[in-house]
Amino acid sequence: MQLTSIQKHLQQQIEQAINHGKLNDAHLLLLNYIKQNPSDHFSYFLLAQVNVAAQDISKAKKLLAKAISIAPLPLYFAHSAKLAVLSGQLLDAQLAINEAIKHPQFAAIECDLIANVLTRLGHYQLALEWQLRAYQQAPNNPQISYNLAVAYKIMAQFNDAKQLLHQLTQQQPQYFQAHYSLAELNDSQQAKQHLQQLLTLTEHAKTPMQQQFLYHAIALNYEHCTDYQQAFAHFTTSKQAISGHVKYAAQTHRKFCEQLIALSNDYKPRTSNSDFEPLFVVGMPRSGTTLLEKIINQSALVQGVGELNDIAQLCQGANVQVLNSNVLKLAYSNTELTAQLSQYQQRINQLVARGLRSCDKQPFNFYYIDLILAAFPKAKIICMQRGRKASCIANYRQLYSPASAFHHYSYNLQDIDSFYQDYSGLINHFAAKHPGNVMIMQYETLVSEPQLSTQQLYGFCNLPWQIECLDFHKQHSPSATASKVQVRQPLNKKTIDYWQHYGFAF
Repeated sequence: MQLTSIQKHLQQQIEQAINHGKLNDAHLLLLNYIKQNPSDHFSYFLLAQVNVAAQDISKAKKLLAKAISIAPLPLYFAHSAKLAVLSGQLLDAQLAINEAIKHPQFAAIECDLIANVLTRLGHYQLALEWQLRAYQQAPNNPQISYNLAVAYKIMAQFNDAKQLLHQLTQQQPQYFQAHYSLAELNDSQQAKQHLQQLLTLTEHAKTPMQQQFLYHAIALNYEHCTDYQQAFAHFTTSKQAISGHVKYAAQTHRKFCEQLIALSNDYKPRTSNSDFEPLFVVGMPRSGTTLLEKIINQSALVQGVGELNDIAQLCQGANVQVLNSNVLKLAYSNTELTAQLSQYQQRINQLVARGLRSCDKQPFNFYYIDLILAAFPKAKIICMQRGRKASCIANYRQLYSPASAFHHYSYNLQDIDSFYQDYSGLINHFAAKHPGNVMIMQYETLVSEPQLSTQQLYGFCNLPWQIECLDFHKQHSPSATASKVQVRQPLNKKTIDYWQHYGFAF
């Protein structure tokens, strides 16, 4: 997009105001400019950016829509797609990004934005292509380099990712998130060398997020070196950097789950007569949900759709970000919810080829099992369950984003253990209530007896079993989950007893 000299100057003023937190000044400047130039679409675009900075996404979307109505430029569609993703409106995001990518010429930062949207929509190969475009234009931009490394990891191009991350951490020693991503990929010899660098950086990690990334990277490298006492100590330091900011209350979650079971016991909805047969994989994080998803998606009759947030958004309401007791009561008492959930089927029909069944692996859909089955009585829901101590350690040694309220239980071992018990109570309740629709799959049994377990799994899902389902690791399908390295390996029992390295923590 070619800007006039006036537009360039205006953009510089607005960006400077945003960077200095002077949002009111930027807002007034643009309003005055729009009064004098009501058809200047670029002013509406800039005003949308001001509202994004003010975290008013709804207003920003309206301003972008105004800009598009005047001049439907690819740049505006790209930003519109980003805002739709942030609002959880993935269908709108898909439509907008389709319009944006019709135009191949974008600046590096916009290519990066497009790649991010495509990643959020599950188009990982296309996202990598756009991320490479961004990198080719701006190879010295640390954030773009880091995002390319992440895209490589998703596509299992681990050597490319490692090379880029190593280069980035040498050039930017205090880029702690890049150190963390590199530590995930190190072998034992590389870990020793990496540790020497990381241990000199501790005084430079000032913010909680920097400390979380740095100490988690140190912990992972100690793991590679089989020094589990030091690894646990640094995992703990990483967790403590964030724990005080999330303020998770285990007892509140316990009461919430008890209320959910009570509501479920009294729930007598008008069940839909839908013939829709979706498959859902749910479970506590780090329980094997990605592994199970890969096995199911090996069926010639199934197409994976990734981790969709549609069910949560429909059950909670599009504008509700947190699931709590009040939201839960409203969902269970909403007599229109079953009909509203038909939007999920429409979304699946757009994503999945005709004649195939969908597999949605959104782990936290276990909260909505009653509501899913009221809308789709032929759905099959598989709940992954892993041993208690293995689950606790796996979650403790995993770095989650503090922005995700669903993962706030993970910063304290006692809270993780409490959450595990809550989850177990919920899935046992739903499996007993819906025996034809809900199956609990034990991780340890799956990896120890793969053929028998997968035969039972496929039978439950009404799918013809095929030995090829155990060859999931040979597929070069993308994985954006925490298990992106493990799912490239065949089924094995190595992880069953891994928690015992940390047996001293219990």
